[in-house]
Amino acid sequence: MTDLSRKDVIMILAATQNARLAGVDLSGLDLSGLNFAGADLIRANLSGANLTYAHMRHTQLEDANLEGAVLVNANLKEANLKGCKIKGANLSGANLTDANLFGVELDPTQKSHAKGLPY
Repeated sequence: MTDLSRKDVIMILAATQNARLAGVDLSGLDLSGLNFAGADLIRANLSGANLTYAHMRHTQLEDANLEGAVLVNANLKEANLKGCKIKGANLSGANLTDANLFGVELDPTQKSHAKGLPY
């Protein structure tokens, strides 16, 4: 995996649409408010990252590690979260409308605090 800083991520997102960040290590970074819409974050390590108010619509997060991440009020509408590790993630107010959650185990607290879940 590649280690990047918040500044590096901002530069990549500003320079390209549908940024390719597959497999990168973004663990523990403050990524709050960034626009990841359409980005490829497959197998990325986002554990412990602050993604508060992040815009992640249509983002590819398949098999990513989101354990302990803060996704408060994040927009994950229509995102692909298939197989994500999400234990301990804070999903308060996160929009998961039409997100692919196949193979994702949400605990009761996560289910009750997230928006847009079909169950």
